Amino acid sequence: MTKEQLKFLLKKYKIFPRKEQGQNFLLDDQIIKDIIAVSNLSKDDTILEIGPGFGVLTLALAQKTKKVLAIEQDRNIYPAMLALSRQQKNIFPFNQSIQKFNLESADFKNQQYKLIANLPYSITSWVLQHLLEHHPQPGVMVIMVQKEVAERVIAVKGAMSILSCAVNLYADAEIMRLVAAECFYPAPKVMSAILKLTVRPQPKVKDPEKLMQIIKIGFSAKRKQLHHNLSAFFHFSPSKAKNILEKSQLGLNVRAQELSVEDWIRLQKNLV
Repeated sequence: MTKEQLKFLLKKYKIFPRKEQGQNFLLDDQIIKDIIAVSNLSKDDTILEIGPGFGVLTLALAQKTKKVLAIEQDRNIYPAMLALSRQQKNIFPFNQSIQKFNLESADFKNQQYKLIANLPYSITSWVLQHLLEHHPQPGVMVIMVQKEVAERVIAVKGAMSILSCAVNLYADAEIMRLVAAECFYPAPKVMSAILKLTVRPQPKVKDPEKLMQIIKIGFSAKRKQLHHNLSAFFHFSPSKAKNILEKSQLGLNVRAQELSVEDWIRLQKNLV
């Protein structure tokens, strides 16, 4: 889609791109081809797309897969998606936010779906954690996000966050390529990235929700050393908290962002 074609559609549907909703429309055909390529699509795949906009990526996905569930919350853009679904019968549009969309009613028929989306910054963390932590889970997630967010997701020890821990529990993540701001209209102020998550058949622990509770406690006061956060929440004495860290093969002055998921797993065992 050219910039002129996009501007025509924006005018036709009386749409004024809203920054708070992350409405930056992808124009570059090569980026769409790259998203398709890294998604390893087949004719049996069911795709969940969030924020399809005018359906440039949606149509490319539909031509290579069984069906595309297109979740578009903007009431002004939705008629364009309805029109596209009349042309391409395996596109199924929904006019609602992903936060309210009921995955269990999506008729995946026990098959894993693939999430492919150009995600606005405001919902990226929610989408990643919610879809990974709840069933049915996607088998693969290929998402366009801000470069800074992608780097947070793939962070290593020393720069970990609740988000990177949550993702690492369930999936392997990698940045497939960077995307310049000029590939969008209107152009955002930051660079984007195509991020691919390959979801594991099973998370790294049997009860990931309990582990995530401990991780969130550890990050409750990020600037403080971990033993302070453990003492405050579990009402441990400072010496007991440090003893637990020592048993877990962790430094006594360690902070939450310095722990890998494997470190948190060891810590959880010694907290029991």
